Amino acid sequence: MTQPPQRAGLFLGLVLLLVACSGIAGSTKPPAGACVRTDASNTVTLTANNLQFSTACIEAVVGKSIVIHFTNQEAAPHDVAVYKNSSKKQQIGRSDIVTGPNASTTLTLPPQLPGQYYFECTIHTAMNGSLVVRGDAPAP
Repeated sequence: MTQPPQRAGLFLGLVLLLVACSGIAGSTKPPAGACVRTDASNTVTLTANNLQFSTACIEAVVGKSIVIHFTNQEAAPHDVAVYKNSSKKQQIGRSDIVTGPNASTTLTLPPQLPGQYYFECTIHTAMNGSLVVRGDAPAP
């Protein structure tokens, strides 16, 4: 039995809509090997230049505070805000706004559970990335 073209098109559209909507915000995995890892103290340096962050992915370890030393290398103002996910409904922390060149601030986040978080410049939201926390969650 063949379906009229209109029904087939409607069915295909519905399937595509379901596939597009099935993802969870912030669930996209960063490319392998693309993350900048924190050092032994769970600290990382992040810079802004040409309306871009120096990396789109930061990898930290579970169980320790996460420290982001942020330097703005250009005259445009920037900050760094970290959220539970890209919906931006739950902010974990936000740095001061700094205007460069070479102005700096430090953002210290409380220890986070393993998972993928979202960061962005709240002034230039196209500047964003993932904070990936790896390791085993501490026992309760």
